[in-house]
Amino acid sequence: MAAVAALAAVALAQPQALRTVAVAPFWDLSADGIQVDAEHMNRDLSRLLERTGRFHVVPVDRVSGAVRSLGYFPSQLFHSARAREVRELLGADWLVVGRWTHLDSTAHGDGELDLPRRGGGGAVAVLEVWVWERGASRPRYEATFDAFRPAVSGALGLREAAQEVLRKAVAALARL
Repeated sequence: MAAVAALAAVALAQPQALRTVAVAPFWDLSADGIQVDAEHMNRDLSRLLERTGRFHVVPVDRVSGAVRSLGYFPSQLFHSARAREVRELLGADWLVVGRWTHLDSTAHGDGELDLPRRGGGGAVAVLEVWVWERGASRPRYEATFDAFRPAVSGALGLREAAQEVLRKAVAALARL
């Protein structure tokens, strides 16, 4: 019995192996994402994931190169076979893909996530995230994250809202 308890204690003390994660360039469907280079905010998500200490993150340039070498665009990585090809080429456990549905300046400041209106007043960010895992034909995880920055419009507001969204995504991914 003592041997079993000792083995259990050793197993609990062993550090968990880091999951290898590749974060693909984002698909930008937003109105104002170009102001903050939304397609390349995967770099920010990669850095935040690495900082958790729970993931080994494939370098972003390597991920982008793999996507390009297969002739794919970020919009095509929501298809299981294409995502699998990229994930396998990189040797990753997970391929994280995302699409900005809103990264927009808004004309109101009431905190509601309405459809964007022009004229300033705030910034809204909405990002859909899918995680493709080895051997899966469906995403392991799908979620939508949002943030609103009232009274801060333009590139600064967009960047702040987007960074909050990315932090929410990291917190969720770290719990998987």
